[in-house]
Amino acid sequence: MVAPSSDAQKRRMHIEYAEALEADAEISGERCDDLVEASGYWHFADEHGREERALAAAAEADDGRSVLSGRAAYASFLLTHGRREEGERAMAQLMHEGSECEWAYGEAAAGYQAIGAHQEALRWLNIGVQRFVPDLGAEVEVGDPGFELLRERADLRHRLGLPADQYDELLARSEERSHEVFSQIEEIGRQEHAIPAVLYWPEAEFAEVQRRHPEWNPGLTHVEHRRFIQRTLTDHPTSAVIVAGALDDLVAFAESRELPLDDPATHTEFTAEAARLGQAAPWPPERNDACWCGSARKYKKCCGAPGFA
Repeated sequence: MVAPSSDAQKRRMHIEYAEALEADAEISGERCDDLVEASGYWHFADEHGREERALAAAAEADDGRSVLSGRAAYASFLLTHGRREEGERAMAQLMHEGSECEWAYGEAAAGYQAIGAHQEALRWLNIGVQRFVPDLGAEVEVGDPGFELLRERADLRHRLGLPADQYDELLARSEERSHEVFSQIEEIGRQEHAIPAVLYWPEAEFAEVQRRHPEWNPGLTHVEHRRFIQRTLTDHPTSAVIVAGALDDLVAFAESRELPLDDPATHTEFTAEAARLGQAAPWPPERNDACWCGSARKYKKCCGAPGFA
């Protein structure tokens, strides 16, 4: 039995993570993101001076196109650490210049909510939603630009007692569709017990599967397929392997064994055989490794990004 970590051990762990991220920031090409992430670990370690230094450096490195916003994170830090005047100046400058980073608007809103300035938080969410969801008639799905801002905005408006508006109704429609799709995904998952070998269709193969056999994954997009695979793999953090499927290989396998191609059990057997032959990738990847999905992005910025699955 492993003894629970003491507060001192947890603090050392947070410091180690923060230092590793700061070192990575010098060589990763993602300086802003790594420094913002490091600041979170400095915060948990109660090293608020080092937290501020990391955020100040992240703000300086922020070009408005990173996944995380150093400028918004630093301004939020100032707001929540008794330096409201400095924080509001930084927020005003960020608002004036704008940002291509969706996270910036949610982080700014979170900072204002933390000090009880709910109307200012709502203003940031309104501007972010209008920037990233310009079409009220569009279908917005989990993971699409603006979806999280829509959700944060709806939550805040509900807490403020405001009636639902058109953006809230768009979110409700999107969430209803997401629930339907995820129910389909879970049903497919119940039919395919391929653990520890998980069958993943790369994007081109997925498109071919959908063209030739749309009944296998009804209504599913490739992004939703990736989310399902990531959730499945996360449930088996040390035992799973990933088999990148090719439809022609599956067809040949089924024909060679006289198995029905449409039977999920055939897919399971195909996946297990590929894993037995060593035609599989181990799980999990390291945070800075190329993502398992084949996107060529780092895992931590792709399928392993917080909230993706």
